Amino acid sequence: MVLAILGILATIAAPKYAAAINRYRLDTAARRVAADIDHARALAKATGSAQTIRFATSTSSYSILNYRVGTSKNAVYSVRLDLPPYSSSIESVDFDGSADLIFAGAGAPTAGGFVRVRAGSETRSVVVDGVSGAIAVQ
Repeated sequence: MVLAILGILATIAAPKYAAAINRYRLDTAARRVAADIDHARALAKATGSAQTIRFATSTSSYSILNYRVGTSKNAVYSVRLDLPPYSSSIESVDFDGSADLIFAGAGAPTAGGFVRVRAGSETRSVVVDGVSGAIAVQ
């Protein structure tokens, strides 16, 4: 009898647990994208040179092209959202028809737009205002 009750409870709880995990992954991925966009904007302001973030929906990844990490001059900063802990995908990107978000030397974007991230059946959009450069997760 106890095992039957536990089985019923597990059957009820499993979908809710899976949905909660997907929401956590999605929120974490969207916040990571927003933080990296903000970092590229800050780099553009600090260096006085343009910074480009290139998004690739086919690989659910993005790179800050002029930002190097590590000791290698070829080590471009890159993030893959399809890998743990994010296990999400980049569903769509649109910055005035481009998959590139460019911040001019003063930190202003050349175009506003969004990156839509998906995990399971839920999505979040990271929106960049084309005038102010403000970043919001919706």
